[in-house]
Amino acid sequence: MPLDLRGQIAAAELAFYVPIVAVAFFYTVRYQFEKDAGFFFLLFFALSRLTQGILIVAGENVQPAVVGLFIAAYDLFPCGLALLDLAFIGFLGLAGQHSYSEYSRTMWYFRIGGLVAVVALALSIAGGILGTPVNPDNDTGLLLRRIAAGVYGGAWVVLVLLTFMCWSYRFTMRHYRRTLLTGVAIALLPLAVRTAYAILQAWSSSDIFGNNPSPNPTLARFQPVTGDFVVYLVMGLVMEYLCCLILLFSGFYMLRQRRRY
Repeated sequence: MPLDLRGQIAAAELAFYVPIVAVAFFYTVRYQFEKDAGFFFLLFFALSRLTQGILIVAGENVQPAVVGLFIAAYDLFPCGLALLDLAFIGFLGLAGQHSYSEYSRTMWYFRIGGLVAVVALALSIAGGILGTPVNPDNDTGLLLRRIAAGVYGGAWVVLVLLTFMCWSYRFTMRHYRRTLLTGVAIALLPLAVRTAYAILQAWSSSDIFGNNPSPNPTLARFQPVTGDFVVYLVMGLVMEYLCCLILLFSGFYMLRQRRRY
């Protein structure tokens, strides 16, 4: 059965994220999960995007249609943002090894940031399930999804504050670790766009399938399933993929430079 545009985007997503999974898995295993979980959470984020793509492609090819495949796929899209936020915190910790990451106060702040991301993840999962055939409590599901979107916005603000805090220790860091910190700071820009899309998505429709879009046509465009696919592609998928590339290349450069000194 031929794929529609949404399915074609999902198939392309598979091709783009396989290299990310391979590289992140290599560094996660090579350094035995000790690199402050940056590569570890980036691996799980990439796996969530692979899984999402597989579920959508499978859902469009399985007859009769299995609604559960689409529920899982559509729920993974906002949930993956929490894993990306956790990866950012991990790379901030990696940049500060032998510097600010050795301070208990800094690690306490990192844990707060991680907790905010985990709360957003839990709310996204619950909000994605409620209001579907699994549990038809649509009002509660909508409320949880919108709260989760607000928490994601708060998580981005926390990441910005953490980055500024880490940057205040730049004179105690080796230059290659400052390069990684700079990369994380740059990656906050596409993450801001992706977070803005997550917030607008929560108000674009009263259900995850887009069957009841917002009466505001501008907001309805931000629905990933029935909205504007160009907006979904650019503000959603491209921005988070750009975050992955910046974090990976910055982390790779830092590890290469570290071996020289």
